[in-house]
Amino acid sequence: MLQKTKYSPSIPLSKTLAVLIGFPIIATLISLLLLNRSLITNLGLDFFNTFWIIITGWYLLQIYIVSKILHSSGWEWADIGFSFSKKETFFFIGGYLLFAFGLLAFIEIALANSIVETGKMNQISSLTPKTTIARIIFIVMGLTAGLAEEIVYRGFAISALLSNKLNKGVSILAATIPFIFQHGLKSMDQFWWFLIWGVVFGILYLWLKKLTVNIIIHWIVILSAMIAILQVIQ
Repeated sequence: MLQKTKYSPSIPLSKTLAVLIGFPIIATLISLLLLNRSLITNLGLDFFNTFWIIITGWYLLQIYIVSKILHSSGWEWADIGFSFSKKETFFFIGGYLLFAFGLLAFIEIALANSIVETGKMNQISSLTPKTTIARIIFIVMGLTAGLAEEIVYRGFAISALLSNKLNKGVSILAATIPFIFQHGLKSMDQFWWFLIWGVVFGILYLWLKKLTVNIIIHWIVILSAMIAILQVIQ
């Protein structure tokens, strides 16, 4: 648990900064694809489906890198608030998928039994998944996003900074700023949205000393983006 980090060897500050600086830079570079979509569409691929798959892979890589840093520093997953066993992790993820695909079924039924105004389709956010396949890919991306962002920017970042003798307030802020910019181009026009959520998630993590509630809330926020498609219904 979090208390153990006070007595565990600190995670090297160099590795912590490499994550907090390097990860947002890589995420921003990936987001630049939004400005040059032809790099993907010229290959005959759907842009957003491919984009979400790339993002999913990046999130999985983040979790892998953090796991290596934890192991090399003598830390365990429980030390950053993720104390599930393999079986519990399976059911935790299974619960997300059950809820997400239940929401997908509701959306698909609603769209199939309603008149869709195609003109409104262009008015909703381009990041809203607009097809069934896109929504399925988005669900998988959301799974990895909720896990990775809470593991990296709350569990790992805050605990690592605390282990280097930073106080709680500074640790939350120092973890929140990279969290904002790891959203790439979206961080420019949604800065305050990500700042508020970053601080709230940080406080919640230090209060509960576990990532479970953080991840669940994060998943719900992500999945809520799928509901926006219902705006096209007359």
